[in-house]
Amino acid sequence: MPETSKDEYNVAKMYNRKQEKLAIVEHYERMRELGCFTLQDITEMVGERSAVTYLVNDYQRKGYIDRIHRNLYTVMDTEREEPMLTRYQIGSRLFPDAYIALRSAFEVWGYAPRRGNEVFVATGTRFTDFRYNGVFYRRVHPKTKASTEWVAGALVTSLEQTVVDSLHSYEGSRGLEDVVECIVRLPKLDADKLLGCLEKYGNGYLYQKCGYVLEQLQEYVGLPEAFYRECRAHCASTVRYMVKGAENLVYNRAWGIYGPCLDCRKR
Repeated sequence: MPETSKDEYNVAKMYNRKQEKLAIVEHYERMRELGCFTLQDITEMVGERSAVTYLVNDYQRKGYIDRIHRNLYTVMDTEREEPMLTRYQIGSRLFPDAYIALRSAFEVWGYAPRRGNEVFVATGTRFTDFRYNGVFYRRVHPKTKASTEWVAGALVTSLEQTVVDSLHSYEGSRGLEDVVECIVRLPKLDADKLLGCLEKYGNGYLYQKCGYVLEQLQEYVGLPEAFYRECRAHCASTVRYMVKGAENLVYNRAWGIYGPCLDCRKR
């Protein structure tokens, strides 16, 4: 075998470095396209399982990627040293079935008065709530055939689904106030879509709550009377308290419910 000359060795070395740089750019661009990715994604990208650990450690050290949680990584903006995806885009990519729900969905749509430090992720995959980049990611149970849409690069519940889910899941007086603050900022809601979301729950008490709250805020939501008639037709027969233990609840005979006076909470 002929000996390799010094010039040939230098050319080969330069070529290998060039190939390495091209590979780095290629992999980084693919990661940018994915936004979030798993080790399996990287394995498919690289083609060699043995090289995955080295690549991940190398890219993390250089600030190209960052570990979000367990087997999930995100690509980084190297100039800002921040994830390239928003908190909501990350949340909706945590698992294949994940989507953004409740107050976080109002935030994505742009109708929450302020942004919290939590992102509510609906998914059938169980995970322990965790914190990443100053944000708490909290799991909520997904709804059967929930109405979702892609907004600003994140999969989120539709406005109608978000309203119904939020009125189903709020906790205490403060939780209800937060929902009301968002509802009064919404554009016109679709009454048929609201009824469709309610039908999926099949919960008489939820019909009571939605009917009562939205009627109190009719000046803002402008729903047709037919919507309220349909809600009344499905109301539970028992009298319910919207906020247990709260003071100054008023009994509304039409809805068979003790609820707060929402007029004084309009924003």
